[in-house]
Amino acid sequence: MIAPEAVVARILDAYSVDFLAIAAAQKGYRNSSFAVKTAHGTLNVILYKTEAGMAERIQRANFVGDFLAHRGLPARQTYSSRIIRLRGTALTKYAAIYHYLPGDTIPWEAYTMKHIKALGEAMGKMHAVLRNFSGTLPGATDELKALHARMRRYFSDIHVSRAMWQKLSLIISKHTFDKLPVSLHLKNQALHLDFVRGNILFQGAKITGILDFEKTARGPVEYDLARTLAFLFVDCKYKTEPKIRKYFLQSGYIKRGGGVIVDAGLLERLVSFFLLHDFYKFLRHNPYEALQRNEHFMRTRLVLLQRGLLSVK
Repeated sequence: MIAPEAVVARILDAYSVDFLAIAAAQKGYRNSSFAVKTAHGTLNVILYKTEAGMAERIQRANFVGDFLAHRGLPARQTYSSRIIRLRGTALTKYAAIYHYLPGDTIPWEAYTMKHIKALGEAMGKMHAVLRNFSGTLPGATDELKALHARMRRYFSDIHVSRAMWQKLSLIISKHTFDKLPVSLHLKNQALHLDFVRGNILFQGAKITGILDFEKTARGPVEYDLARTLAFLFVDCKYKTEPKIRKYFLQSGYIKRGGGVIVDAGLLERLVSFFLLHDFYKFLRHNPYEALQRNEHFMRTRLVLLQRGLLSVK
């Protein structure tokens, strides 16, 4: 098997980039990232996870990231518009090269009031710029419908219900999946849709990087806000929901970022939807027996119990 650094060296050669050093991989859920030192600064090589339609997804993400970066936002910007297809592998893989963004993701327990306000402000400013993005993107509502159908099928399975009851002492509330919380009347625009901890870089309380636009799509801003709120309610264990709403929505998104929330009711229902989707992913990708030792799962469980979407036997 070829070492990852050797693969990155081949990619850099394809871009005609001379390098001095390749740092060890930083691996996320979807991709692997390599910082590359050159005589002129640092670049970032991303090896993308193998998925259907990945080339098109990378291309869309790059268009949106470049659009934001060219307008002064700290979004990931391409070094070259070229996307490399890696040959000689059993699965089709892709890679691309970007300008390096400084900063770090911070631990979930480290989010302060200033970090949460900064998130809201950055999203508000991002949405203002993305209102003028005219490129072709998939519809976020279509994606939510597909997720809803997938979850509904999963939780309707008698074997899933029995395992949840026996191993987790949990029951999905009767009407949880009766209606998908989407809007067909609100104005659509380009969104990030994964504006969460692993995709935001900080230096102190300042955001220095917005990464991973692979889920970008068109929809109401409430979709983006709800996805991030669902993350914050679980990850910010030292902040109450009212405080998070105040910092992220009122102080950050509206006051500092200039954002506008049109449908607060839809926003609230969407938060529950994204929390349920996170819960669903925990169940799909982990042995049930191990979940009660996972703090993220237990906090997601608690929030869903408080919302009446789960109940205990």
